[in-house]
Amino acid sequence: MLKKFFLFSLIAVPLFLGAQAYKPTNYIVVDQFGYLPESRKIAVIRNPEQGFDAAETFKPGRTYALVDAKSKRHVFKSKPVAWNNGSIDPSSGDIVWHFDFSSVTKEGTYFVLDIERRVRSHEFQISANVYKEILKQAFKTFYYQRAGFPKTAKIAGEGWADGASHLGKLQDPNCRQWGLQNDASTEKDVRGGWYDAGDFNKYTNWTSDYIIYMLLAYEENPKAWTDDFNIPESGNSIPDILDEAIFGLEHLLRLQFSSGSVISIVGLDEASPPSSASKPSYWGSPSTSSTLSAVAAYAYGAKVVKPYNEKLAAKLTEAAKLSWDWAEANPNMKFYNNSAQHGTQGLGAGQQEVDDMGLIEKRLQAALRMYDLTGNEVYKKIFEDNYKKLKMIAWTLVFPFGEYNQDLLLYYTKLPKADPVIVEHIKAVYKQATDTIHNLFAIKNNDDPYLSYQKDYVWGSNGTKAKQGNIYYNLVQYNIMPEMQDEAKKIAEYYIHYLHGVNPLNKCYLTNMSAYGAENSVNQIYHMWFVQGSKKWDEVGKSTYGPPPGFITGGPNKEYDWDKCCPENCDSKENNAKCFELDVKPLKNQPAQKSYMDFNQGWPLNSWSVGENSNGYQVQYLRLLSKFVK
Repeated sequence: MLKKFFLFSLIAVPLFLGAQAYKPTNYIVVDQFGYLPESRKIAVIRNPEQGFDAAETFKPGRTYALVDAKSKRHVFKSKPVAWNNGSIDPSSGDIVWHFDFSSVTKEGTYFVLDIERRVRSHEFQISANVYKEILKQAFKTFYYQRAGFPKTAKIAGEGWADGASHLGKLQDPNCRQWGLQNDASTEKDVRGGWYDAGDFNKYTNWTSDYIIYMLLAYEENPKAWTDDFNIPESGNSIPDILDEAIFGLEHLLRLQFSSGSVISIVGLDEASPPSSASKPSYWGSPSTSSTLSAVAAYAYGAKVVKPYNEKLAAKLTEAAKLSWDWAEANPNMKFYNNSAQHGTQGLGAGQQEVDDMGLIEKRLQAALRMYDLTGNEVYKKIFEDNYKKLKMIAWTLVFPFGEYNQDLLLYYTKLPKADPVIVEHIKAVYKQATDTIHNLFAIKNNDDPYLSYQKDYVWGSNGTKAKQGNIYYNLVQYNIMPEMQDEAKKIAEYYIHYLHGVNPLNKCYLTNMSAYGAENSVNQIYHMWFVQGSKKWDEVGKSTYGPPPGFITGGPNKEYDWDKCCPENCDSKENNAKCFELDVKPLKNQPAQKSYMDFNQGWPLNSWSVGENSNGYQVQYLRLLSKFVK
């Protein structure tokens, strides 16, 4: 057995030494940005027992202090409390203690100090506005993801300035249909929208979801969404999140045909920087799912933007009606992209087509949004006649992979003319399904010493964290458990703290945030702009700029593995050598919460399953974080 290390001299420490007198340690983890004055504030102290850092040891001292970083005073002291009687947590492989300093509400800059061991946490703020700037930076990632739109030095920053992408010959302005590349009659203007993730493709089903969640986040807390987020539209008297949603909606309008059908996918060339991409773009055939997705986005968009732009709202309303009629007349039109079986291999990356349940969800989402917009009882009846088919009702299941149907059902309960019997049914099922073993029961049982329990750490676990937090905030948003309103807010906030650093890796899972307070944020992501090997945009500290601030990475993935061709069957010696460009052993066979590494290699190390961004993760994080911005 390896001899453990990490010894400290027990020298008496004066009460008024500042942060510079102590070393920050990975064994005391906090939200690296900070806490609201009213937050429950708990620093997690960790002694690794399992995983890649199992050879290390940290035994906390008897007394911890919260230190004012400016005055150097110890403003609060307490003994750390062992989690679960000193047991090893299987999800992290750590023995954990908690230092609760919730009683401190005075605004300022602080750090947590182990007085005996002479080590400290990262510095952080206690402030009523602690998350406002973080929200702005995380939101601005959608601007960096805009396709066909210039990134100016004034807005993007000098390091990430770039010309508008994909506007050249046979690209987005005159994009041709996949499979009919030589047929000029298929050319269509598909400009706008967002690069979906680290890949540059634009998927209608997912783009519509991002728009819906932007609009939902705005409606749930409009005060958080001001007109000063430093995007090109800032200062136009429209909340910037609505400006961004409008950018997406204008793209979706271009994808609509006169019949009402809507293109399912636009495949884009990839290059770094994006403006250097020169190969053609291609669009994939319309489908029922993509058309219904567009209906929901058009209709919801029309409702929310009407006070700011009546002309656009009217255009969206007509588009929604036209596409609804097409989808009803064509209820099972499918289009599978990037599929050898369907002759579309190479178009896009992820599969955007949905299964039968997904199609039911999209039809009911569209029907609900159409009813909310128009008041037409036909749409309401479709929703009410079919809502029991949705997973939450049919299976009595609330979980972070079912947010689409759960949020749809809950939204119905707020409609003025909603059937009170159905409202009661939806809320009762949500309450029952939330108070279960992998939801509230795990929280009440203190199953996760890092205070943000989730069952699975797989591909996209950081997005799952945000969705799990939103599950609990829904209890507040829809007044489902009146007795738990204050507690539910605190539980939801734990999931933000995890993403900001309260995790076994002491890692803030947003990119390049040192300028905004995070001393240990993500340095690199899998992204076709910020690619491995780029002298400008690869890794913070090694490349000139690194990626822009604010991107959420995929997060710990217990199922990570290098490509199945490794180590010896990747078609050539050169390819086989790529299996060893980086040692990925620290990623394999780890406790779930430690199954992460800061890297961005492509095939065959496949970092995308751990370190790729996604607009889906981003919008869920934005929705959750905005609840705590005033």
